[in-house]
Amino acid sequence: MMIDRRETRRERLHSRASIVFNGRQSIFACTLRNRSETGALLRLADWTELPAVFEVDARDGETLRVRQCWRRGDDVGVVFMTEEECEPNTPIDFAAFRALRARVAA
Repeated sequence: MMIDRRETRRERLHSRASIVFNGRQSIFACTLRNRSETGALLRLADWTELPAVFEVDARDGETLRVRQCWRRGDDVGVVFMTEEECEPNTPIDFAAFRALRARVAA
């Protein structure tokens, strides 16, 4: 039997949204599959490399600043960031990001 470790109840959804990062220069389609007070499950339309922190533009006009917690294929679990955790949205240096990822994988 699986144990649900969520702190709050989740609401099942099937709502279109967009993942936004890199100073709003990178925008990817996704579906908001479920949502709770503390986080959400996103399903990507296409596989893409995502930064640890990004924004989700929901269909209702709300913009959510999130941190990636886990990923399995096209499904991404995120936690909503508090105002204290949010930093200015700075462009991501993908070359440095990939180099760091390669060093960690080695």
